[in-house]
Amino acid sequence: MQATTTQIYLLTCADGLETLLADEVSPWGAVVEHVQQGRVEVRAPLAVAYRICLWSRLVSRVLYPLFSEAIEPAEQRRERDVAAELYEAAVNFDWTLIFSPMASMAVRLYAERDIVVNTQFATLKVKDGIVDAFKMLCGSRPSINPKEPDITVSVYAGKDEHVFCLDMSGDSLYLRGYRVAMTDAPLKENLAAAVLHATGIAQQLASSVLPYKVWIDPMCGSGTLLTEAMLMYVDAAPRMRHRFGFGEWKSHDNDVWAELLNEAKARLQVGLTKPMPTVYGFDADMHAVQASKANWAAAGLDDPRIPAFFENRILGDWNNLSAYPSNATGTDVWLITNPPYGERIGDKISNKALYQGINLALMRYFTGARVSVFAQAVEIADVLSLGEPTTHRFMNGKLPIYIRTGQVLAAKGEALLTRWQPQDFSLEEAQDFANRLSKNMQNVSKQALKRQLNCVRIYDADLPDYNLAIDLYGNYVHVQEYAPPKEIEPDKANKRLSNALHAIRQVLGVNREDVFIKVRSRQQGNKQYEKTHTKTKRSIVHEGNCHFLVNLTDYIDTGLFIDHRPLRQQVGAIARGKNVLNLFSYTCSVGVHAAMGGALSTTNVDLSNTYLDWGKENYSLNGLWVDDGVQHRFIASDVFEWLKQCEYTFDVIFLDPPTFSNSKKFSGTFDIQRDQSALINLVMDCLNPDGVLFFSNNNRKFMLDPRLEEWFEVSDISAQSIDFDFKRNANIHKAWCIKHRSL
Repeated sequence: MQATTTQIYLLTCADGLETLLADEVSPWGAVVEHVQQGRVEVRAPLAVAYRICLWSRLVSRVLYPLFSEAIEPAEQRRERDVAAELYEAAVNFDWTLIFSPMASMAVRLYAERDIVVNTQFATLKVKDGIVDAFKMLCGSRPSINPKEPDITVSVYAGKDEHVFCLDMSGDSLYLRGYRVAMTDAPLKENLAAAVLHATGIAQQLASSVLPYKVWIDPMCGSGTLLTEAMLMYVDAAPRMRHRFGFGEWKSHDNDVWAELLNEAKARLQVGLTKPMPTVYGFDADMHAVQASKANWAAAGLDDPRIPAFFENRILGDWNNLSAYPSNATGTDVWLITNPPYGERIGDKISNKALYQGINLALMRYFTGARVSVFAQAVEIADVLSLGEPTTHRFMNGKLPIYIRTGQVLAAKGEALLTRWQPQDFSLEEAQDFANRLSKNMQNVSKQALKRQLNCVRIYDADLPDYNLAIDLYGNYVHVQEYAPPKEIEPDKANKRLSNALHAIRQVLGVNREDVFIKVRSRQQGNKQYEKTHTKTKRSIVHEGNCHFLVNLTDYIDTGLFIDHRPLRQQVGAIARGKNVLNLFSYTCSVGVHAAMGGALSTTNVDLSNTYLDWGKENYSLNGLWVDDGVQHRFIASDVFEWLKQCEYTFDVIFLDPPTFSNSKKFSGTFDIQRDQSALINLVMDCLNPDGVLFFSNNNRKFMLDPRLEEWFEVSDISAQSIDFDFKRNANIHKAWCIKHRSL
């Protein structure tokens, strides 16, 4: 075969990449003849076929059809043996024209969907046919090497014909040779390249001008997206180290091939002189970070001219980038990421929470950046705040995925605490209340902003006539009216509440629909956890670098006990490298603080699956993987029963039991005053000798059993556990730090 003679070649690819592949190879001189699912048929000279093998970033295999064997129509061959047909076709072809009997070989067989054949047996028959043909023609036969053959014959068994091809690819061409380290469910290299093409980044990377000064993949996995992008940018042929399948082909033109290799080497040397971006790859999994580093180096990109940083970071720690260009702005940033949408986070609810967390981080750190984010469903991608978004659909194996691309928009409006300013107001019947609320807001807002909080208490029954608790949850106001005494006339109580609500809206500058009102009476058992409404209003709040989902409508409590903030933060502050147990975990906010603080593991135990699922959402919202069952566990169980059977020990334990419980799931009843000693003794059996237990409860009449101070080292930390916005009501909860006594 002459290098300038055109021939038909079959280019295979992943489903959905056909058009991109046709567009990629056409400028190289390949004439597209036919496109079908998973295949592009082109006419090209041998030199172009070699170029496709070396340079195409989208192709899976390059097949050169050797011959085809027409077969009888289906209705006339129902009794025919397909395997026998394939053998006859193979044995009657002169294979010595293709390769020497000294070469090793392998056979791959693909059958159309309606072809009834045992593919393993049919493959064997094709091998037999080729071997027998060699024996008849030259008296010797090639050896069989299924793993690293010199020649691979690919056979397509069809309804109308069987096609025998030389597989020029060798190994599948999606392999680049740089994946020396693996992670769970890694993204295939050709799919990564397809995303870069579809989103327009590949075209920008082909320019001599650096399109973005900063590249970031904050959930980088094994580093495929960044590696493929950089190989494009420096103009590196994706398969310089690949073992191809045409070395022993008798029509192989080594001069043409050597010329292509020399050209590729020269292009790479030029590419490495281009101005380089600063590259960042983050992942919450240290193993993934190590894999990214290894693959980056194996791709030849571990070059001092390319500043690249691969670091172990969680979603809440995407900022503070080392070596960040001082003159880079948001529009200088290109961010692309493939979150663990189907592997480490499996359920749709947690998956949505993860993307809400990603969106918060994007708006907080990368406003103006161009981003492309993978998602399992369009509605999941819809939570991303992107300007002029585009969506591309691909198949990742059998799983459809969507790539949402656009520019990160700034958060809509300033948060209530940030935008609030004191203002003049005149309220005849609630002036005292309005004055107190405004004064409180001034004091609380300063400290909250300094501490990066947007969920705080701003009023707690300060005035006898206005027996309310008022909390801010982001941009929303949550008002709880403590049930008035029976001696107060209902009409008078309703009038006071109406006046108070009017004052709240005017002083805080909020709309009526942003204020949520509940009447709080003394609760028994688990009533505070029971649904009170069916129309759900959820919001996201933050404490430092931790985010939480709160529900402002459905329950008496919102999913986050604001008064426990100092205890949560204290657990997070000491959690690094420790195993943390969170008992009566509710929505797992303590576990989130521990995990974000670097805990080696967290275990959350609660009787309610509903609240554990909510807790999983809180973990996902912060980019913490929730379904591996190893690092972070969520156990639906009666705490007493679980402690009795617990085989683990922990370094830090948080215990915040209810005052009383008679849940149907609970064996018997629980009373914190009566059962404290039994409970704490069980907990201490699970605490390491140098560990610490934080014990808290909100029973204002609670008295600690004095025997506990005899058995353990006990410190009352109630005063330290009351934050600035609860100082007026210091008895809202009680807390102790309990340790084993030193021997």
